[in-house]
Amino acid sequence: MSSSSPRLFLLVALLLMLNACTSFGPGAIRHSRTDYNVVLQKTSDEQMLLNLVRLRYRDRPLFLEISALTTQFKFSPQISASISDGSGLAASGSLYGEIGFEEKPSVTYTPLQGKAFVQRVMSPISWRTLELLDNVGWRSDRVLRLCVQSMNGLGNAITASGPTPDRAPPYAGFRRAATLYNHLKQHNLVRSFRAKEKHQERVVQMLEFRPEALATEEYRELMKLLKLKTGQPRVEVLLNNTVSLPNALQVETRSFAGVLYFLSQSVMVPQQDIDAGRVTVTHDDQGRVFDWNRVTGGLMKILSSKEEPDNAAVKIHYRGNWFYIDDSDLDSKSTFSLLGQLFSLQSGDIKSSGPVLTLPVGG
Repeated sequence: MSSSSPRLFLLVALLLMLNACTSFGPGAIRHSRTDYNVVLQKTSDEQMLLNLVRLRYRDRPLFLEISALTTQFKFSPQISASISDGSGLAASGSLYGEIGFEEKPSVTYTPLQGKAFVQRVMSPISWRTLELLDNVGWRSDRVLRLCVQSMNGLGNAITASGPTPDRAPPYAGFRRAATLYNHLKQHNLVRSFRAKEKHQERVVQMLEFRPEALATEEYRELMKLLKLKTGQPRVEVLLNNTVSLPNALQVETRSFAGVLYFLSQSVMVPQQDIDAGRVTVTHDDQGRVFDWNRVTGGLMKILSSKEEPDNAAVKIHYRGNWFYIDDSDLDSKSTFSLLGQLFSLQSGDIKSSGPVLTLPVGG
């Protein structure tokens, strides 16, 4: 064996090891990004569910926002080599190497409070938000039942926008109106747009019913429930407005806190906590225990169990019990996903998309 052979061998081995170092980094980043994504989504869902359960028990909710997430990767290759070239003997060599890898993540949490808390949690939901959610594919009745607490005085369990009330609130008329509106929307018989009258600066929100909608039973029943004149193709929408106008639709939206309180009524509290007086029990006008599923049914159902569930889409352990959303409950999973989107949308103003139409006076 020539004296140059061990040197060549060591050089090739060294290059292979260095190449392994350079390819190891991208692979580590690829896997860690997916892992962080999964964990952040899971913990965000758990935090949302935890706050819903807290509100049912009248405990104080808290949102911790991740304001920064950084991670450092450290590679520590160590290589040692030796070559022996004995006199009159074949040259020999040895190579030893190892690669050290270390990841140091750093997470910064910030409690949601102050101005950000007021904007995201306490401020009423805007019509632009409702419009955006409605137009990206969410069912209109799901959006309305979740985000709106009244339309022209037609209440959607208004007192459920706070701590669980003692008495059952009105809700049936609103739920029927939301169903009717959803039917018209699904059949492309109604649309929402912004408009202003000629020679006026005031921009208004309008609902427009297509001519073929005016002949439907759904349209007539909806107008009757909302106390609006039938036959008119356009209806002005007044959002959270203290001034009422004839033949206009007065809409009052919930805040995100109101949405959370509303959905917290869907928590199935263990009987021992009910017996211990840890939650409010709602009664109807006849003094019977009110079933909140009549209000939140089709939107959300949060189950409870002493044992950890194995079929949960999201679960948390609180007050000695497990609370969870069943993985096969598609309605609850849809509403929970919508809740997350709504929370994100509340973080800033939503710019209007589409033109502002100019209508003739009285149009």
